[in-house]
Amino acid sequence: MNMVNIDLFGGYSRPLTQNDKAEISQFTPYKCSDATKQLLDRMVTPEEIKQEVFALPLSKSPGPDGFTGEFLRKSWSIVGEDFTSAVLEFFRSGKILKQWNCTAITLVPKKTGAERISAFRPIACCNVVYKVISKILARRLEKLLPTMISNSQSAFVKGRLLVENVLLATELVQGFNHKSITSRGLLQVDLRKAFDSVSWDFIIHVLQSFGFPPLYINWIRQCITTPSFSITVNGDLCGFFQGKKGLRQGDPISPFLFVMAMEVFGEMLKSKYASNDIGYHPLGLNPAVTHLAFADDVMIFFDGAAPSPQGISDTLHHFHHLSGLAMNRDKTTIFLAGLKQHEMDIISNFGFRYGSMPIRYLGLPLLHRKLRKADYSPLIDKISLRLQHWTTRTLSFAGRLQLITSVIYSLVNFWLSAFTLPKGCLKAIQSLCVRFLWAGNMDKNASAKVAWKNICLPKEEGGLGLRDFAIWNKALNLRLLWMIIAGVDSLWVAWNTTHRLSHANVWAVEATTNSSWIWKNLMALRPIAKTLTTCKLGDGKRASFWYDSWTSLGPLIDFVGADGPRKLGVTISSNVADATRMHQWRLPSARTRSPELLTLRHTLLAMPVPLHSRGPDCFKWGPPTASRSTTFSTKLAWEHIRPTASKPSWAKVVWFKGAVPRHAFTFWTANLNRLPVRTRLASWGMNISPLCCLCNLHDETRDHLFLHCEFSEQFWGYMLRRLGLPTFIFQDWNTLISWLATSSHALPSKLKLMTSQAAIYSIWRERNSRLFNQTSISPSALYIQLDRSIRDLLLARRTRKGCSRLLARWFAYS
Repeated sequence: MNMVNIDLFGGYSRPLTQNDKAEISQFTPYKCSDATKQLLDRMVTPEEIKQEVFALPLSKSPGPDGFTGEFLRKSWSIVGEDFTSAVLEFFRSGKILKQWNCTAITLVPKKTGAERISAFRPIACCNVVYKVISKILARRLEKLLPTMISNSQSAFVKGRLLVENVLLATELVQGFNHKSITSRGLLQVDLRKAFDSVSWDFIIHVLQSFGFPPLYINWIRQCITTPSFSITVNGDLCGFFQGKKGLRQGDPISPFLFVMAMEVFGEMLKSKYASNDIGYHPLGLNPAVTHLAFADDVMIFFDGAAPSPQGISDTLHHFHHLSGLAMNRDKTTIFLAGLKQHEMDIISNFGFRYGSMPIRYLGLPLLHRKLRKADYSPLIDKISLRLQHWTTRTLSFAGRLQLITSVIYSLVNFWLSAFTLPKGCLKAIQSLCVRFLWAGNMDKNASAKVAWKNICLPKEEGGLGLRDFAIWNKALNLRLLWMIIAGVDSLWVAWNTTHRLSHANVWAVEATTNSSWIWKNLMALRPIAKTLTTCKLGDGKRASFWYDSWTSLGPLIDFVGADGPRKLGVTISSNVADATRMHQWRLPSARTRSPELLTLRHTLLAMPVPLHSRGPDCFKWGPPTASRSTTFSTKLAWEHIRPTASKPSWAKVVWFKGAVPRHAFTFWTANLNRLPVRTRLASWGMNISPLCCLCNLHDETRDHLFLHCEFSEQFWGYMLRRLGLPTFIFQDWNTLISWLATSSHALPSKLKLMTSQAAIYSIWRERNSRLFNQTSISPSALYIQLDRSIRDLLLARRTRKGCSRLLARWFAYS
């Protein structure tokens, strides 16, 4: 444990001198306003504390105190008052009890087979009182980051996308493998144990330099400088030592403080570029792109000339001197292009490891061309490995569906957000998901019982609610196109505006042969984006007169026609403001014979003229049938472009609120008549007896197995009597669906649906048990199992609204 202490948190950081502090102040251009200071240091209220408690994520590892978010929520009526007083005491006194800041360190391996301490990532599990304190401070700080942190950083800043850095880096590495290219360079920097090494003194002075109020700074000082640590080893806490530096990974405030520290590094770099100690990358002049950073993952772009690596190396060394964050030279890689051999020899003296293109950044390949199989194979391998791991577990269909929904899509979404994945890649992912869903075993091939396109319909339209990967890919990519259309404050958007849209509108620009495949794919989405984008006029300087949809007529180039600019005398590149003169519209003649121009005249006369006092033009997103918003909605994009189907009447019978997932999934498959009953298997050419597994008298069809078999009739009779209903026989499956869809005062609909789905599931399990395990039970024994299952389910849900009434009804006829 002492070795862990020394390696992770040992060693005091060097105290800052007055000269150091003055220098840091030069690299923090943002200063807090009086209103911002009031936001930061206002006193915390009990309501704010309760809000943070109930926002704590569930199913998270507790700190040394053992308390979780679930515990606090359930017991808030008992412990809420004391808990609130404890948190308020910290904010009133500015002192934190040492017990509250005790931390359990869990060592998470960075790779398989990790043995050395350096191969583990230390994750802090904090006490719940401290966690709420930290979240309150983090919530206030988070609101300032978009205005405080430059666009070069995309990590932990609300509204910024991780893929922005990937896309811009893709553009800047173009041509690195070409021989005839102007000189350029890239340094991919690895910071050694970044979160664990940053100096507390440096963090505190950065806050002071940004103009944070003293009270808030003291709260932060108490949080980051008073922790003590124990290491979790095989579930036990070992050791106890004080921290001396670093920010805890797992502390809610740490990411935001680290981003602020890296902002100082960014400003130091910019000063070197401004003094010509570092030269700009040829494609990074306008807008100025010096570096891209995602937390401690930094890429520095430069001109490739020999003085630039010296300037970068000096900046990194000086930043280490101030902050304690040191470059790991062994893992830092330099990429050069367009240099002669003697220039390469000079740069090699700096000791950087040479790299070659293509490279990966944040897990994605930086490629100017379309992805090949070798490029996306790591994604396929990762999905396959995850599914293979789940294969060893006994999971129901519903369980496998949930894992695909929650885990596989989260793995794929980052790739889908950045690239238009090739059809081969999407088909491979779909194939893996289909095999896992229906077979549950990646080593076996199983035919899909329902087509993928039907599975990808919403549940209310008869599907399972999955999303087709190709269509979901388009919906996510539309966000990138929207950012360009709306002129979002982004370094990637600014770069594209300068390099691709300086003389053309986004709606009309042609993708050139040297454009990246990413840009070409985005331009291919314009017909979809056009139907989802409108512009609310302000000053009329951003909206295109001809291409943007700023009137009720839609894009005027489509309404009037290609000769509209000539007829109206408004050039094709004009914005809306250009179509006004002396605060009046430049209108088509009232005598025009063109019905389109006459309609345009009447439309403009009914609209106010754009004025500077109205502010900038505002772009809105959404389909015509929904209320439009200034914020992009992936959900609206998905709903707009996905295939739709009519809503079947049986959907509410299958997917009702409170349904047991495994019961509902089996019922859904049975309702579509896709369960492998014996008559279906025989119709596929299998050499198998078509007789029912339960009675062995009649052919095993869906309706016979679940409704007409003597075994099933007895089973349904037991269940119907338990519900207080007379025994009857369902004529066919449709009769069962109609009965379930009909509500009555005599029997709660939810109880009827819940027990009926459980009945179908129980019969199917009994059939499979007889077929595969050669074991059987009587209808009465199966009913007893169902009775126990329903009773346990309702008992577990008795605190939910309405469930106590269902439980009472179930027991009424016992």
